[in-house]
Amino acid sequence: DSPAAATAAAAAATARRGAALRARRPLMQKEDGVRAGLVTEVPFEVRFSIGNVISVSGFVLLAYSLGSFLLKNGQSDLVQTLGFVYAIPALVGGLALKYAELPPVPLTQPGSSAAEMEALRESKGTKIQKKILSDATRFTYGDAHMEEPLRALKLAPKGQGVPVLQCLSESRTPAGGYALSMVFYAPNTPYRVWKDRMAGPDGGRIARFFGDGKKSLRAWVRLVSVKERTVELTIATLEEGEEDTALELLKDGSFAPILTAAAEEEAAEAAAKAAASP
Repeated sequence: DSPAAATAAAAAATARRGAALRARRPLMQKEDGVRAGLVTEVPFEVRFSIGNVISVSGFVLLAYSLGSFLLKNGQSDLVQTLGFVYAIPALVGGLALKYAELPPVPLTQPGSSAAEMEALRESKGTKIQKKILSDATRFTYGDAHMEEPLRALKLAPKGQGVPVLQCLSESRTPAGGYALSMVFYAPNTPYRVWKDRMAGPDGGRIARFFGDGKKSLRAWVRLVSVKERTVELTIATLEEGEEDTALELLKDGSFAPILTAAAEEEAAEAAAKAAASP
């Protein structure tokens, strides 16, 4: 065979191998990109309100220019002119940023000090856990907190908003791991949907999603309030001897494996038959 034919055959074989690999994991392709986006490094993080800074600066500059103009009986100089030119756009732009601004989410450490939780987070927390906390505890503009991963996990109905992240809490698991809990206000996402997204043969779906496809995290969900439509999702580091099977945290503080809706119906029917039988 000629060298050209050999090269073409090698290229075709490589393409077939690539297609085979893509075919094995079509479900995860989109989620891989989202997970990669969760841990994208940024040059610096702003821990103050940019909208406040710009709008206040614009207001002060406008007030100075206007006051100076009036005190000089309508006579203006270059500084006043530039003040009028830049102050009004700065004020309007700052107010627009304030309108699109999402404040930081409150963070608590029940039962532990902030210093203890920071040390545990640094020693045990995964890169994604740290990034979620960092992103949610700073001012954000545009998208809601956690919007991209919530949509990728199909926790937002089509055409409606994603669950709203209300607060975060850090804790130590019984095995000594680091747990990050997120409470969401979810008026458009029934609790059954949260459980369905965690149930099934790949019960660690959410844990592996936030764990970058690896068995590094485990997850559980808790119904906080039916009336207020709040749900708590916790992702914790997977310690030795633990499984990443998705669990539900019940009202009595115990954990139960999450079943699909069909499996729950079958279990209920079996329990009813057992109770009816003599």
